[in-house]
Amino acid sequence: MRSSSGFASSVSSALYAVAVVAGATLLSPTLRICGAQTVLPAPTWTSARQLPPPRLVDDDHRSGPRFGVAAIIGGSVTAENAGRPITPITTLFGWQSEHQFQPAPGMPIPVTELIGLVGGVEQGVFLPSVSWLIGLRQPNGWEAAVGPTLTGAGLQLAFAAGMTRKFGTLNVPVNLAVAPGRRGAAISLTTGFNVRAY
Repeated sequence: MRSSSGFASSVSSALYAVAVVAGATLLSPTLRICGAQTVLPAPTWTSARQLPPPRLVDDDHRSGPRFGVAAIIGGSVTAENAGRPITPITTLFGWQSEHQFQPAPGMPIPVTELIGLVGGVEQGVFLPSVSWLIGLRQPNGWEAAVGPTLTGAGLQLAFAAGMTRKFGTLNVPVNLAVAPGRRGAAISLTTGFNVRAY
C-alpha cells in the first residue's frame, strides 16, 4: 500500500512539474531548463485578413434598356427627308450604357452615358438618335447631365435630368431630356430598368 501511495505521489509530482513548465512556456518567453536560461520565441498571432476600404461608389453602372415617348416640336427633319410625315408624339426604344467614377468623399458621383434611341416605330418611320451625356449623380439617385446628340437633323445639344428608384436589386430610372434644334425642340420622357448583380 505504501509503495502504491509513493508511486501515485511520484506521478502527481511529475504531472505538476510538467504543468508548471507548460505554464511558464505560455506566460514567459524565458525558461530555465536544467540551470540554463533558454529564450523562447515570442508567440505570433495570425492577423485578420485585411479588407479593402469601402468604396464610395459601388460597381453599379445601371446600363440597360430604355423606352418612352418624345414630343417633336417643329416637325422631324428626318421624316420630311424620307417623305414620311409623322405626328409630333412618338415612341422611343433603345439602350443606355453608362459608367460612374469614384468621387471624392462628400462629392456627387461623376457619370458618363451613351444612349441610342429609335423613334417613330409605331408610325413606320426610322428616327435614330445617339447622345453622349456627362453629368453628376447624387447618392439619393437624382442626376443631371448635358452633352451632344446626333440625329437626322444634325448635331444638337441635349440637357437631361431625372432620378433612379431602387426596388431591391432593381433600378428604375426616370429621365426628362430636352434637345433644342434649329426649327424647334425634342422633349423626351424615358424610363427603363437594370438589375444589380449583388
